[in-house]
Amino acid sequence: MERQTGNHSSIRSTSVEPGIPDGISSLSVSRRKRWGVLFIVAFVMMMGYVFWDIISPLSTQLKAPVDEGGMGWTATEYGFYAGSYSIFNIFLLMLFLGGIILDRFGIRFTGLLATGVMLLGSAINYYAVTAISPATYANLPFTLFGLIPAHIKLQVLIAALGFGLFGMGCDITGITVSKIVTKWFTGHELASAMGVQVAMARLGTASALSFSPLIALSYGLPAPLLAGAIVLLLGFAMFILYVFMDRRFDKAAGGNLAARVAAPQTQPIKDESFSLSDFMTVLRNPGFWLIAILCMLFYSSIRPFMKFATDLLINKYGVAEVTAGLIVSAIPYGTIVLTPFFGNLYDRLGHGARLMLIGCLLLAVCHLCLALPIINTSWFALFLMVLVGVAFSLVPSAMWPSVPKIVPLRQLGTAYSIIYYIQNIGLMLVPIWVGHVIDDYTAAETGHVDYFVPILIFAGFALAAAVVAAILLMADRKHNYGLEQANIREEG
Repeated sequence: MERQTGNHSSIRSTSVEPGIPDGISSLSVSRRKRWGVLFIVAFVMMMGYVFWDIISPLSTQLKAPVDEGGMGWTATEYGFYAGSYSIFNIFLLMLFLGGIILDRFGIRFTGLLATGVMLLGSAINYYAVTAISPATYANLPFTLFGLIPAHIKLQVLIAALGFGLFGMGCDITGITVSKIVTKWFTGHELASAMGVQVAMARLGTASALSFSPLIALSYGLPAPLLAGAIVLLLGFAMFILYVFMDRRFDKAAGGNLAARVAAPQTQPIKDESFSLSDFMTVLRNPGFWLIAILCMLFYSSIRPFMKFATDLLINKYGVAEVTAGLIVSAIPYGTIVLTPFFGNLYDRLGHGARLMLIGCLLLAVCHLCLALPIINTSWFALFLMVLVGVAFSLVPSAMWPSVPKIVPLRQLGTAYSIIYYIQNIGLMLVPIWVGHVIDDYTAAETGHVDYFVPILIFAGFALAAAVVAAILLMADRKHNYGLEQANIREEG
């Protein structure tokens, strides 16, 4: 990932831009070692994505009456639970704090803290669905501007508390992993590495969507949450392993990675720690804002959609619950291969902004096809889910490696934290909004849901993301960010 400073120097230059640590960007790190590190940290994120989506294919079962093995949740309560992932990140500004902690105290401390919080949140989540009766209600004196139902199951409220803590830890872990990949792959196969990391995360999502209904069918509704907590424990252990590797790496580089740079000796070495001026510099960057808004709109059109997709298939296409989970899992399964492929394409040929634009347009078309009553058969739904997976590969494989082309390395942790914060606004509000809409379009007599309007909401976000991607493409031509240029530098 190349820095783009004030003069926007060419990203294909063989020299190292000022501010990138010598020990990080040099070719001294072996290919085997840096890819080994990538596997470890990507595994940590994969475990996080397993838990994030472990409950998604069970939404229909959660809404079933208690005497039928469900929890009796309403769509509004489920929407609040899904949106609670972001509630601490939004209202307590935890992503800003996490980015500052990362830039001030480093990768190792921040990663251990964040993965530990993920594990704690999963334990609280599991406790809520096993130890609290769904018949117990709480009347809340506050509703966070109407985001929390005033009359809500205590079980839902405590589960949302745990999911919110998990979301806080998961997103800070994501910021940390992004900086780890940048640290080890600057000047190398950066987009490919990020593509592999995203692909493993999608494998976590696919595993959750595929196996969660089977686990619930065999061992009961709470069992998938227990399985999710166990895999997070494995992720925590893997990050401890990375800490030892990172410490050895820093020691081998002389313990002063942030000070030694490949800049002329007449230039002063600039401290790499975070400062308020860095924060303001990020906020004044127009390219950064386009990436951040694109991220929020795109993820709002797909992550909340996946929370409701199994229920959509059950209601519109008449498939069984387990089958619905398998069909939706086609989205992340497709990304496992395609995300590294598109990342490698970006590394070698460029065209990052175009990849983002194509992905957003494709996602919008898929949502519109799901909304319209054109072909109501399961094979058509599967076909559309595969195309959604293609879109879900195109945009992230180009978007995340593009951030360091716009934002200098020293500000990268802060930049990622702001992007995640803006993204979380959509991840919190959209599922809550859609949950209310689904309740409005649920037939009281049969419980059947008309998903036409909810899917149009997702299509609207995808179209808006496409508009922003087009603006980003034009801004790249104007400001020379290098988004359309390849990432791998020419040597010699």
